[in-house]
Amino acid sequence: MGVLRKAKKKKIRNEILEKAVTMREISTDENRKSKIMIMMSLSNLCKSYRNYFKIPKITDKNLENGDTKIKKITEEQTLWYTFELEDVIQRSFRALTRLINEFGYEDLNNPEQTVIKDFKNEFIIVGFRKVYEQELAETKNKFKKYSRTKYNTTEVALNQMFIIFAYYKIFKREVEQREFSKKTGMYLKTLITKTDKKFKEIEEVIKESEREDFEKDMLELLKSEEVGLKINWIGYNRKQALKLKKCEGL
Repeated sequence: MGVLRKAKKKKIRNEILEKAVTMREISTDENRKSKIMIMMSLSNLCKSYRNYFKIPKITDKNLENGDTKIKKITEEQTLWYTFELEDVIQRSFRALTRLINEFGYEDLNNPEQTVIKDFKNEFIIVGFRKVYEQELAETKNKFKKYSRTKYNTTEVALNQMFIIFAYYKIFKREVEQREFSKKTGMYLKTLITKTDKKFKEIEEVIKESEREDFEKDMLELLKSEEVGLKINWIGYNRKQALKLKKCEGL
């Protein structure tokens, strides 16, 4: 038993050493490092879209094969549904498939493929996590004075969007620093242009005023609707307004 224990410890020690060596190699190989950062940020962005917006029938295999189909996002899925994010989400999913092909990562089901080992390398994961956490902290700080709210659903929705912003910023930064094939490059450029536009709209709504004023605006819109006026709820949430009205006892 002692011999087996020693053999196991030696194996673990060698695996850790191998991963540390790989991390050092990647840190000096800008091309390999860039690919990993792009794929990790985009895959996390896609998973955040899928999980936070409750998009059905999207699996890791769907994302890998590119057979994704996004239906219209509803009020029940997310407070951000009025921004009509379906197109940029679909493009993000398909960008992941394009990059898998562009980078030659098609054999992702093979655990022995080098890139799979890279993505599962604890040192690489920790390194990416540090970059992400710094980006997330900067994003939260940017919107700190606009994100105070006494309503849990609003707070959750804001935090989810901040996470999405953080992953997207890493992805965008890395993409803009490297070259791609003509078709992939054009596709990514369109994705970034469209996503920037949508995220700017969301940022403007968040920054419009303090959250209490934002929530007050929703109640005013609801009052206008109740007297027969047709209201455009883009940037606001009617269901949330009804909840606010109930909480306020109006």
